[in-house]
Amino acid sequence: MLPFAEDRAYGRVLNAESEEEMALARLIYVSRMTEECDMESLHKILTVSRRNNLARGITGVLFYDPKFFLQCLEGPVEVVNELYANILLDGRHTRVTLLEYHDTDRRLFGSWAMAFLRLNELTPDMMAQAGCSGRFDPFSLGSEEARNFLVAIVGQRQAQLESQKEK
Repeated sequence: MLPFAEDRAYGRVLNAESEEEMALARLIYVSRMTEECDMESLHKILTVSRRNNLARGITGVLFYDPKFFLQCLEGPVEVVNELYANILLDGRHTRVTLLEYHDTDRRLFGSWAMAFLRLNELTPDMMAQAGCSGRFDPFSLGSEEARNFLVAIVGQRQAQLESQKEK
């Protein structure tokens, strides 16, 4: 199992003062997974990206289904661009589709080196609250829908984890 909760241990990636001095970008893409991307590969992606993201000032979320990835990356423009170029060349992805790319002055996932969620971990209520019903197809999402979906599910999951800690 690839736990979501361990993301929290990474804490804030950059302090606010250092962020004010750099140009930040936010990128959201969706892709189909190839047969090269099994659970072992996925675990490696998360382990390496969390370590590297922390060092490079990248935050974000990876949403996983056995057929696709939906991911948001935030951080210094040059680093985000480099990561996306690597993703385009990565044999574990096909049909990489850019949903959103723009400069930003604030992070949506600033506390997460790489939050991780799986479709099968979301309850029907969580999906409905995030605006999804029926079969989920991230390729049908627009930029704003994808961003709002990721923000909603990470927020819901974070609240769920925090309420479990209180018990």
